[in-house]
Amino acid sequence: MSFEMLNHFPAPEKVTIMETEGDTRIPYERVKSYDDNEFELFIREWVVSLKDRYQVRGFGGAGDKGRDVVARDSAGEYIYYQCKHYNHSLRPNDMLPELGKLTYYTFTNQIPLPKEYYILAPMDIGVGLSDMIDNYSEINSTLVEKWSSTCRTKITSEPLELNPSLESYIREFDFSILRTKTMLEVIEEHKATAFYAFRFGGGLTVRRDRRVDVPSVVENYENIYIQKFLAAVSEKENVTINTIEELGVQFPRYMESLKIQRERFYSAENLKLFASQHLLQEDYFDDLTNDIYFGIYDLLDKIYPDGYTRLLDVMTQVAQIDLKHNLLSKYDLVHPQDRQGICHQLANERSEIKWTKQR
Repeated sequence: MSFEMLNHFPAPEKVTIMETEGDTRIPYERVKSYDDNEFELFIREWVVSLKDRYQVRGFGGAGDKGRDVVARDSAGEYIYYQCKHYNHSLRPNDMLPELGKLTYYTFTNQIPLPKEYYILAPMDIGVGLSDMIDNYSEINSTLVEKWSSTCRTKITSEPLELNPSLESYIREFDFSILRTKTMLEVIEEHKATAFYAFRFGGGLTVRRDRRVDVPSVVENYENIYIQKFLAAVSEKENVTINTIEELGVQFPRYMESLKIQRERFYSAENLKLFASQHLLQEDYFDDLTNDIYFGIYDLLDKIYPDGYTRLLDVMTQVAQIDLKHNLLSKYDLVHPQDRQGICHQLANERSEIKWTKQR
């Protein structure tokens, strides 16, 4: 399966705020208490902090071929993250089946050979496994010698015999690609994600960069909401204005309003990007958009003298909608211009969102 065919990282679950009130355990102790699914989700959250370096895909579950998270760098090389959840520090025999998968599936060209392979466990790795990784040149013979007891029935549905070709491949395999990180290191890097606050409390450690650069030239994806703005002005002035150029010539006083509407639109786009990058998926932004849609819907049917007056009223009223229940708003990430910009996003996406008379 190619990298492009893998599920886009992030994880398949929507992020929720953990109940941290009253839990006095340090983060490391909390991580040790996770079950295997929660631990894998925690690791996937941590990998978000690596997105500047890698393209990342989530995998995990049955058929992952020993890869819970797959990353690819700008040179096209792969990095795998394998989560192993046990109630003890990880031992050599815990990992040999996974190394068997790694060698078998790269030998058969079912997965690419990675440049790095990370081993991660809530209880960290034990001395024995640490020594094995440090002395990686000895892994080849160990894996061959213990194939029958640790790998033969753990890789494919049928027992996998160690034939001469596979054995030769294993003996030549470069296990210097093995890496590990302690949970303390992972937790420290996890602070660079928005998830740290959800899991361990203490408020968001990732802040939104609200700087917005509005292109001097209108982008194609702005056309619909801008046309609806021009229609609103046309209705107010009882003329037909089809282009921004016409607006500037006939009614230059509206150009400042158009500038503000575009700034609002790009502010909302900025928030959408932040949510996508730091909250793994766009669910919370989508929820915010839906709340705003229903919050302004009745204003679309209300009688106004013209569309421009309706637009101004919507921009005023949307800033007052109670959105405290939404995660983005809860952490003070949503500002009035974001709400107003979302109205223009909605105008782009939904035909019923228009400022001119509806009936």
